[in-house]
Amino acid sequence: GRLPGLRPAEPGEFTRRAFRHGKLDLTAAEGLRDLIGAETEAQRRQALRQMEGDLGRLYQRWSHTLTQALAHLEAYIDFSEGEDVEEEVLSQGVSPGCVPAVDVTVRALEQEVRGHLRDGRRGELLRGGVRAVIAGPPNVGKSSLLNLLCRRPAAIVSPAAGTTRDVLEVALDIGGYPLVLSDTAGLREATDPVEREGVSRARDRLCQADLVLAVLDATSVPPTPRALGAALAALDPPPGTPCVLVLNKADLLEGHRGSPSATRARGPPGPPATLLSCKTGEGLESLMELLTQQLAQLCGDPLLGSPSLTRSRHSRHLGACAAALARFGLGDGGDVAVAAEQLRLARRELGRITGHVGAEEGLDIIFRDFCVGK
Repeated sequence: GRLPGLRPAEPGEFTRRAFRHGKLDLTAAEGLRDLIGAETEAQRRQALRQMEGDLGRLYQRWSHTLTQALAHLEAYIDFSEGEDVEEEVLSQGVSPGCVPAVDVTVRALEQEVRGHLRDGRRGELLRGGVRAVIAGPPNVGKSSLLNLLCRRPAAIVSPAAGTTRDVLEVALDIGGYPLVLSDTAGLREATDPVEREGVSRARDRLCQADLVLAVLDATSVPPTPRALGAALAALDPPPGTPCVLVLNKADLLEGHRGSPSATRARGPPGPPATLLSCKTGEGLESLMELLTQQLAQLCGDPLLGSPSLTRSRHSRHLGACAAALARFGLGDGGDVAVAAEQLRLARRELGRITGHVGAEEGLDIIFRDFCVGK
């Protein structure tokens, strides 16, 4: 039978109650959600750090700074110069004709917020996975590389060029970092309508990539900086996107001895390159090391430095906060009341991130993905 007054818990209900009773803020609740869904060690570390309140404490510190600055401005607005206001308050308030200490504080905070926004891409990559694209000419072993990395025959492999027509995507754990790897059609001028569509999709996915694995035929491209640079340029990867050059079919090289992982392209600084044989697996360890290094550079160490920005919701509110701080102005006779309002707007946006302001409308969205009862 059913006990009176009892019912099954809703998804995330216990966490939601903890939030309502002030035991945690929304960033910590989101960290718990990320911890539940984490698939790699780096994701777990970042989620645990956020769940323990590191990100929330950063936003609370900024909010406290704004509260102090706002208090000084309001003291200046509410009291005339002749009335009894503490000397310490007046010394940090607004002085006509000079840049006040509060203005310096706000400018420093604006720079800190914008720096956090710039670094936020790392946290989002770590949470959602780095999008890597395998690109290259037809029949160089792109699908074989995908199968080698995911250790299963996920893609069809054929000696015929142009076998891959659509984008095939798999999620991998590389050195503790999440990687979303896409196999794409060979890049060439296609005449067949279906292959042409596949090449178009491959180029679209290449433009969205965070990392490019450029696969080349080691038997047709000399391992020199000039030749590798020309081959990579022919693929036309997005400017600024990190690349790893994979020289496949190393087992077919004349005079090949032992592991090709010991051979690297040398010369001026450029994309890292390594020899690989997808057929024998030689060189895989070297490639995994390169991939781990690239992922570490893209995602950073979640345990070092300031906590990372992990959600577009945070980015949106932080962008509005930074915009309000940019509008704050006390120099050149700026209106103090208008400047104070910009600080209120900035503080309100920070409060929306932590849930201290206007969180009710977003709670259902945040907690709906929790497991039942958590």
